[in-house]
Amino acid sequence: MKTKDKLLEILLIIFIFLLIFIFYSVFKSINLDNLSFNILFYSLGKFCGLIGFLFLSILIFSGDTARFFDRFLGMDRIIKFQRKFALITSFFVIVHPLFFILSSRSYLNYLIPDFAVLPIALGTISLYIFIIIMICSALYKRISYQIWQYIHILTYILFFFSLYHATKIGSEASNTFVKLTFSILLIGIITGIIYRTYYKIKHRKFKCYVKEIRWETKDTFTLILNPNKRLNFKAGQFCFLRLNKDKLYARHPFTISNSPEDETLHFTIKLNGRFTKLASELKTGEEVIVDGPFGIFTLDNADKKKSLVFIAGGVGITPFYSIIKSCLHSDIKRNITLFYCSRTLKGTIFKKELDNIKEDWLKKVYIFSEEICQDYEKGYINKSIIAKHLKDINNSIFYICGPEKMKDCAIKDLKELGVKKENIIIEDFFW
Repeated sequence: MKTKDKLLEILLIIFIFLLIFIFYSVFKSINLDNLSFNILFYSLGKFCGLIGFLFLSILIFSGDTARFFDRFLGMDRIIKFQRKFALITSFFVIVHPLFFILSSRSYLNYLIPDFAVLPIALGTISLYIFIIIMICSALYKRISYQIWQYIHILTYILFFFSLYHATKIGSEASNTFVKLTFSILLIGIITGIIYRTYYKIKHRKFKCYVKEIRWETKDTFTLILNPNKRLNFKAGQFCFLRLNKDKLYARHPFTISNSPEDETLHFTIKLNGRFTKLASELKTGEEVIVDGPFGIFTLDNADKKKSLVFIAGGVGITPFYSIIKSCLHSDIKRNITLFYCSRTLKGTIFKKELDNIKEDWLKKVYIFSEEICQDYEKGYINKSIIAKHLKDINNSIFYICGPEKMKDCAIKDLKELGVKKENIIIEDFFW
């Protein structure tokens, strides 16, 4: 079992155990013979409150430590988890006071802060802070980088207000296991704050400036940056780029397309929206904020006894080009078969550079969907093309990067050819 799968399994077991124990702690004292709607709603309110606080803590911790756990789980998986988990957390946080309102049939105490009862007042304020943060998260593309720093501070205020509220209200707060859980969550958040602060201070010294814009095709260019110090990355990883100009506040992920041995950083980008258009117009010497590297779409966990098969579509060639270039500098040569899917010959990124690589360990198969070219495959990648060019499918590890439709079709074909799930590695376009 892979490291990330083991870690996920352990986290899932702990998570399920906590849910079961919280449920037991809240509902164990309920007498079913005397059960009323008021008691039921009150108990559900307590349960949702504890779950909401637990989920909120997990969200904050996973956000602060995402850069650390990226090496085990992958940043794409962490961010997708946070987006989905935030919706679940929102449900429990919002229904928490609603159940209390239904139980007491009074809403003023839960919607208007009464500082005569400080724990409840801070709980109410926490609810409004949470709603503000969720709205800001939904509008992240319109919020500047500086404002986001204040929102993160607001997130910590939310946690500590919620912690005070949770520890001072309800009989479950006196439970030894609940106290232990609260303590662990507090330690986790403090650890996350320290790690995030350390990373920010350390990374603030890293600067990148535009060296050159090189056009690969009519709609794809390579942004070449000069960093003030070498960025240690693995071939196949990506970085977040931020321009922080012309109200383009959001960061955008792009795969590093050059070898880790190079002094410069290359990001090969296809024109698709306002951010990429502005990036293509950058001038020499302009600063680009680079955060990274991230991602686990690398050869680290690949069985060294197996051959490598890369299936690329369009600009999805970038991680594979970085890996192939890196292999040229390595003493360990891996047998690589590259299936490169593109619309036309002229629109094929890095074709000239790939054709100049004459190593025996690299086999290139070009597939064009909108053009018939001699010596090249026509159409889309499928089972027959894969079987035609691969001698030993069962002794290969497949890496796939490209448009969603292409990836889905490739995965389906590989499974029908008998390739095991653990031998198929996918790079997600998650942004």
